[in-house]
Amino acid sequence: MKKIISVLTFVAMLAFLIPAPAANASQNNAPNLVKGTLSGKFTRDMKGVHKYFNDNKVKFNVVDAENEFAELTSKDDNLGLRHIKTEQMVNGIPVFGGEYIVHFNKDGEVYAANGNYDPAARKTKVDKTKLLNPNKAIIIAESQVTFDSLEMVPTAKLYLYKVNNEYVPVYEVRVNFIYPTLGDWHIFVNAVNGNIVNKYNTITNAATTITGKGVLGDTKTLNADKVTVTVRKSTQTQYQLNDRTRGALISTYTANNGTRLPGSLVYSTSTTLNDPAAVDAHYYAGIVYDYYKAKFGRAGIDNRNMAMKSTVHYYRNYNNAGWTGKQMVYGDGDSINYRPFSGALDVIGHEMTHGVDTNEANLIYQNQSGALNESFSDVFGTLIEFYTEGQSGDWLCGEDICIKAGGFRSLSDPTKYGDPAHMSDYYVTTSDNGGVHTNSGIPNKAFYLTYNSIGADKAERLYYNTLCNYLTSSAQFHDARLALVQCATDLYGAGSSEVAAVNAAWNAVGVN
Repeated sequence: MKKIISVLTFVAMLAFLIPAPAANASQNNAPNLVKGTLSGKFTRDMKGVHKYFNDNKVKFNVVDAENEFAELTSKDDNLGLRHIKTEQMVNGIPVFGGEYIVHFNKDGEVYAANGNYDPAARKTKVDKTKLLNPNKAIIIAESQVTFDSLEMVPTAKLYLYKVNNEYVPVYEVRVNFIYPTLGDWHIFVNAVNGNIVNKYNTITNAATTITGKGVLGDTKTLNADKVTVTVRKSTQTQYQLNDRTRGALISTYTANNGTRLPGSLVYSTSTTLNDPAAVDAHYYAGIVYDYYKAKFGRAGIDNRNMAMKSTVHYYRNYNNAGWTGKQMVYGDGDSINYRPFSGALDVIGHEMTHGVDTNEANLIYQNQSGALNESFSDVFGTLIEFYTEGQSGDWLCGEDICIKAGGFRSLSDPTKYGDPAHMSDYYVTTSDNGGVHTNSGIPNKAFYLTYNSIGADKAERLYYNTLCNYLTSSAQFHDARLALVQCATDLYGAGSSEVAAVNAAWNAVGVN
């Protein structure tokens, strides 16, 4: 991510545009702005610049212009004027912010000069043999910020930096990244002792909302960052899919039909996003966060507001979605059997609940514990759908993205899609990690029966508490029954109708 505008350039622009006196009150300081016919005719290059300063040593308190001013840029405008920006140097080290622009007319006369030049910097003595290695400064700077991966290799440039009216040698280290927040940090590390002198982020964000149509054509409002970036030397406004309104940062990326994760942050250059898969992934991730927060006070996937990342357009014609252990991934489907997988709220709730499980019971993804893992994701994907859609919700999984079939699975009737609803039909296989998706039908049916016996509020509280506090990673179906009974006992009492309902549900699916 490129920075918006150089802070120094902005300061220099202000110095030029704001009226300034011809000279400062103190004779020891250089004027910030001088203008008028200031010289005879010079060559319009650094030789002319140096001559100008040497001819005006008293005005600027310059001693040796050739060693005190180095060229940064030289530009000609459409009026034929030339503007040479210089950088103040002390013994070969630039002074941070010490820039001066000399302006030449067509005839080679200096008609204006502006900027910041501090003669006091000349007093600074630096023993370069005692400075930190630049790589050490980079390590120190990187420790000041949090990022997933860097967008560019960090650089460290040596400057003299004014601290409490004295100049000290520092490394300016630039650390640039896009996640978990946008960062183009400039961190100033004392080149002698490694202390942090200053730091700032040149990327500015403004929270805003944009709209877009989802996979099913419905219009959604999305939270985003309004960011100004530099693209091919011109500025561009981007509306980037970062939702900062929740406790956890919610970001949506695109793999652009590749497999590299997380991919590129999705953005639009207008307030309308034309990417249905990204619209739904971003919007529904916020819904899932809200559900867990409202129902259980949970702060995101890990309950510590970890950043929640989704990637859409994974691979080509990919008929799946998944939780990688760090983020959600959604394929576009093959357009024959499936639409983009992010188009179903229960699918997104399912995948994000895998993340909740990873941070709670961490059910081993194989055989019965793996089937429980899948089942809890189905359960909460369905509960999140009911939470959002009310009576429009249903007991099917993935029905919104299935083109031909009605869904992937059914909690009310697992056999509808060939999954068992009783232990007598338990599917023994070595594929799919021991049939974790197929055999999830058994605990799914048990949940459906429990829900219809004790109601939504009690059922979801029971299942959430069990997942977080009662299940171990290697739990089998029998262990799940015991855990749910114990949790119901703790919540509602040993002789309660809720405990009886749990026992009756698991009896019905043949799990003792």
